[in-house]
Amino acid sequence: MKKNSKNKKYSSEIGIGGLNSISSLEAGIMKIVWEKGEVTVREVHEAMLREEVGTRESGFTPYTTVMSTMTTLADKEILKQNRIGKTYIYSAAVDKEQLSRSIIETVADTLLEGASRELIFKFLSDSENLSTEGIEKLIKKLDKFKK
Repeated sequence: MKKNSKNKKYSSEIGIGGLNSISSLEAGIMKIVWEKGEVTVREVHEAMLREEVGTRESGFTPYTTVMSTMTTLADKEILKQNRIGKTYIYSAAVDKEQLSRSIIETVADTLLEGASRELIFKFLSDSENLSTEGIEKLIKKLDKFKK
């Protein structure tokens, strides 16, 4: 665990719910950042609203929620935060593959033992095209397996 300047504790690992997790909101933000490269909070919020308008009638994600979540992602060192004047410019500190592997390795360490864990690590090292959606499905299946 490390502490940021506000003395909040953050883990350097990324995993599944309750275990050094990345939320679905954080994952959605990261998808936008990976697509666009460098972004402001406003650009991410507008992209999210465009997606939400097509799928919801109400309950849109507030700007302040996106802002605080992006700050949290920067504190977790998943996003880089660069201040230009009064505006923060964000970019990815890790790529999709790094984040995906980190999540699955944490899940495997937490839920599996011995040969099963090694089998998943072997799969990860051989996989070149891991999608975020595929990893989310795998995590949900592993969560069900754990119960």
